[in-house]
Amino acid sequence: MKKLALLVVALLAVGFAGSALAVEFKFQGDLNNRFMVYTDQAGMFSGSETIKGTPIDKDRVGESWGEIKYRLWVEAATDDGKVKGVYAIELGAIRFGDGSALGGSTKGGAFSGDGINIETRWAYTDFQLPGVASKARFTIGLAPFYVNSFVWQETAMGVQFKSAAGPMDYTLAWVRGRESFNNDPKDSKFEDLDALLARVDLKPVKDAKVGLFALYQRRKPGPDDIAAFTPATHYQVKLLPAVDLALYTFGTDGSWTTPTSFGNAFLNWDLIYQGGTLDDNTVSRNVSAYLAHLDLGANFGKHRLTYTTWYASGDDNRTDGDVKNFMSTDVDRFDSVIFFEGGFLDDNYFTEAPHILDKGLFFNKLALDCKHSNKLSLGGAVLYLQTAKDLTLGAGKTSKKLGTEIDAYLSYKLYANTEIAINAGYLFAGDGMDAFEKKAQQDGKSDADVFRSTARVRYSF
Repeated sequence: MKKLALLVVALLAVGFAGSALAVEFKFQGDLNNRFMVYTDQAGMFSGSETIKGTPIDKDRVGESWGEIKYRLWVEAATDDGKVKGVYAIELGAIRFGDGSALGGSTKGGAFSGDGINIETRWAYTDFQLPGVASKARFTIGLAPFYVNSFVWQETAMGVQFKSAAGPMDYTLAWVRGRESFNNDPKDSKFEDLDALLARVDLKPVKDAKVGLFALYQRRKPGPDDIAAFTPATHYQVKLLPAVDLALYTFGTDGSWTTPTSFGNAFLNWDLIYQGGTLDDNTVSRNVSAYLAHLDLGANFGKHRLTYTTWYASGDDNRTDGDVKNFMSTDVDRFDSVIFFEGGFLDDNYFTEAPHILDKGLFFNKLALDCKHSNKLSLGGAVLYLQTAKDLTLGAGKTSKKLGTEIDAYLSYKLYANTEIAINAGYLFAGDGMDAFEKKAQQDGKSDADVFRSTARVRYSF
């Protein structure tokens, strides 16, 4: 009874303190239970990038598993919304029965659980500048960061400033991707991987949005710290070693919708150019790359028909002193069940980037989605993919063809905030997939198609 009384007193004290300080608390969660229903190429999805997974095997390596990924976060804000603090933790992705070592303990997925498996997802303070009537907010810490869905859209540590003036929204940000503490007076203080962003979003006409952005990324390691650049494995900015980097990315993105006789038509676009220099301990390289993306579609009744295409430039010569392949920094693409994070196990995928290694990508997808009711949604898609530049295959051959993919999904709401869903993808592999087969099986042609089906039960509050 004494313990219960103490608990009641403590809760009342917290309640009165919250009232006196006029702070509003929100507790939210995303509890995601996920399953690899079946895949016949387990190695293709054993890692989180094309360079980490086990090669494709023509002898068919089948696998199924279950896992959890839970995210919980709390928001504490003043009642006038001028100041807000956010902290989020994440558990996962932990497979059922996974007792592998992690941080001196285990992941906690095997007998008795009790693993070291919690990570910080967000931790930031967001506040409005005092005395300013319009939006003028700073966000400091580990927070969601958006440049463009093909360039950089992930959590990052830094300082962001967002303001509004009439129909325009402005974003200025400094983000540090990697910290290199300087303890040598001869080294540059710019060894860290820093990024500066300026972005403007506006609505020039009704039902249209346009964004303009400029991103500058800089790193200058000391002479004893600079590392070798390997294009085949260092094809995203976050994967780069300690190279001398000066990369600028300019772009525009936007959307437009218009009513028609059969429904609302829509258009989404991205046009991006990258330039700069990338030097390692042996070679100085000029960067010149680009990406162009287009969504064209229509909503009619309960249906949505969308054609998606993009072209990310690739590099066909890794030794000529030029970098011509488009490089994302840190993104998550969900456009394909086989190649991207379209499977519900979005910690196990072939690649998260909108390009394949440093060979770029020519992507095409025709999708039909149907919202049958408030509870039931379903759809399917046909995709065709090839790299922008040739992949090197076995037997001295080359190819760009990755293949034709067919995807389908079904989602049902058990309750307003609880979803059960399943999807599947089948790749009729092109010869270019020979580049990702076991070395002994690489013969210049594809030897195996790929099947993958995933499911989830997701509760959000």
